[in-house]
Amino acid sequence: MLRPQFPASSISDMAARLSSIPATMAVVLGLSGLGLVVWSFRIDATTFALGTATAGFATLLLALGARSAHWLTQWLANRDRGRLEQILGDSADACLLTAGTSGEILWCNATARTRLGSENGQKIEVALSDLHGEPETFARRLHYIARRDGQAEHALDIAGHGRQYRVSQLSQDHQFWRITFPDPTDLRDSLTFRMLQFQADGTLSYASPGLRSALAGRSPQLKQVFRAGMPPAGQPVALTPEYFGPHCTGFLLPGAAEDNEITVVVSTPPSQMPDQQDPRSPPPESLQDLPIGLAHIDTDGRLGFCNAEARRLLQLRGSALPELSDLLEGLGRPIIEWINDIGAGRVPRATEVLRLTHAPVETYLKVTLCQPSAEDAGKLVAVISDVTEFKSLEAKFTQSQKMQAIGQLAGGVAHDFNNLLTAIAGHCDLLLLRHDRHDPDYPDLMQIQQNTNRAASLVRQLLALSRKQSLQFVTLDLQETMTDVIHLLNRLVGEKITLTLRPGEGVPPIRSDKRQFEQVLMNLVVNARDALPMGGEIRIETLARNLPHGLVRDQVTLPPGDYSVIKVSDDGTGIPQSVILKVFDPFFTTKRQGEGTGLGLSTVYGIVKQSGGYIFVDSEEGVGTTFSMYFSAQEPEKRKPSPRQDPVVQSGPLSRPRALVLLVEDEAPVRSFAARALELQGHRVIAAESGEAALEILADRQIRPDCFVSDVIMPGLDGPGWIMQVRDQFPVTPVLFISGYAEDNRLAAQARITNAAFLGKPFSLAEFTAAVDAQLRRTEAAA
Repeated sequence: MLRPQFPASSISDMAARLSSIPATMAVVLGLSGLGLVVWSFRIDATTFALGTATAGFATLLLALGARSAHWLTQWLANRDRGRLEQILGDSADACLLTAGTSGEILWCNATARTRLGSENGQKIEVALSDLHGEPETFARRLHYIARRDGQAEHALDIAGHGRQYRVSQLSQDHQFWRITFPDPTDLRDSLTFRMLQFQADGTLSYASPGLRSALAGRSPQLKQVFRAGMPPAGQPVALTPEYFGPHCTGFLLPGAAEDNEITVVVSTPPSQMPDQQDPRSPPPESLQDLPIGLAHIDTDGRLGFCNAEARRLLQLRGSALPELSDLLEGLGRPIIEWINDIGAGRVPRATEVLRLTHAPVETYLKVTLCQPSAEDAGKLVAVISDVTEFKSLEAKFTQSQKMQAIGQLAGGVAHDFNNLLTAIAGHCDLLLLRHDRHDPDYPDLMQIQQNTNRAASLVRQLLALSRKQSLQFVTLDLQETMTDVIHLLNRLVGEKITLTLRPGEGVPPIRSDKRQFEQVLMNLVVNARDALPMGGEIRIETLARNLPHGLVRDQVTLPPGDYSVIKVSDDGTGIPQSVILKVFDPFFTTKRQGEGTGLGLSTVYGIVKQSGGYIFVDSEEGVGTTFSMYFSAQEPEKRKPSPRQDPVVQSGPLSRPRALVLLVEDEAPVRSFAARALELQGHRVIAAESGEAALEILADRQIRPDCFVSDVIMPGLDGPGWIMQVRDQFPVTPVLFISGYAEDNRLAAQARITNAAFLGKPFSLAEFTAAVDAQLRRTEAAA
């Protein structure tokens, strides 16, 4: 199918128009100013009034000139885009005009709109998001090459997608993208060389149009194609005259069998090969047209031949052919040793993924080396292909596995630490009951308590990282929340930094945990503060945003709807582009040792994701950084009047001060602290170390506990499990579940146990006793 071509002269003309807009405005303003100068020379003592009027007229000309220049700018831009629409509007290729620096789409044709979903004002990487696994890196690489060489081309494996990308640098500020999609016909028919393809069992599956007539409807088996039997890969040999004539040659394509498909390239058509030609002559010209990179390598590692695709993949310039070790790295040992192993026959065939050393952006190539024949011991055949996209997907998969492993580790560590911290904090509280402020041991006990709280805060960050903390979701009014937390944030940033709050109008509330949302703001503000060593400004901005078509960014798709956006920005040092993709990784930090744990931003990411939100980062070195959080907009909650509370529930002492509490906890230090805390409140306590032990105690019908306090996860029978077994015997007895793992809250809730509450570890003596008393009062109120 013919496609309209984009004339180079039209591109240059339009680029000149677009780049000369500021010059046009300058000319108009300059002419207006010249009129003012000329008239000023005509002023004398008798014509001062006339000169003044003239100056006013000239000023009017300046205003009209500026307005005309703006109108001319718009007219020229619309005219040139109209020409683009006339020339390429109906093209089967996706055509896009972008701003060279920002990548913003200025114009796109109908194919780009339908096949890429692109639109004016969109970033080019967004348009490429459905075509490429790493659109930002891919667009940046082509942008760099086009600015350097004037044009950049990239073709995907034609047996796969068959897309071709061409980027032309029109002017300093404009680039033209053209993406060619394959025709609906068989892609192989458009190749410029002749080939046969066979299935793994040797059955013919495809023949090029030029060979179909020679075969005349026959379908030879693979073993019938070669005159002298199957040759080594890459070595041209004579083909069977019965099918191809007396002088037809071809060779097996190296590496084709890896895809369960064997390809034979017919390098010389019938009756065109002289009888005296050496079948080991230099590679035929048809190798240059192969869409697969082929190269010959000497045993000393120097390239001897590269076809066009191999030169493109290796980014070779000029006619020089360097050593392979100068171009590739990442093997873990010298590349020459790898080549020698294959040349000496110790390894018959090997495939490695290597990194291109001199590429402007990270590029990975898959290189397969093999020896064509024993007679050709001094030459190896290399098959080269681009696997950058595959490596990118592999890295993302590895990262997701690492995050999952870290999350599981963090959750398990947090569970054990919370048990230890509960025992430490609890026994510290018991000691503080016996030591007042004048006691010499009091400061030491307070240090223990404060450091325990710091350790508990670190554990909460680990739980936020693993997204397994227990969040109490409420509807947050952003205006009220920001006003409440701004005083604390001002104390964090210090005197040299100004913290500015810019609330938007009509910003809907969001659903999140209030304490954890404040933690997110604190972490982001502290991160911004550390990026302003000489002082500056930190801005917190809220705004409402409607996304009727959703948003695709950073491999994340936001569904259509209304969002509340919170932005935290600074004018600090910025984040280098080389590490910006790692800022949310756990334990990653650019600060010096001892200045940061590397958990601040990863905690922010965990809390935002657990709250159902999205977070993005934009940064430029020397300019500043902006973190943008998107939360689904919620309806404001109606203010409900506080219900009149039962005075019995709010009374100080219980009507039954000596309640019987069955305490089930497998951790001995926690069990000891909890029992002593309840006994200090006047309760009687029966302690058990497991669910099975609790069932044995309750087998005595004379024991009737007033409250159950149980850990959730224990060896053997867990908390909800033993409670369910005795629920018929104690249907209304209140239950307090305690655990150091937030997932246990969901487990307890799934058991559907009535009159139950949950208290997460670590907790203080006051929090624990208050929770038990609340459960006992609930029972009294119900009675």
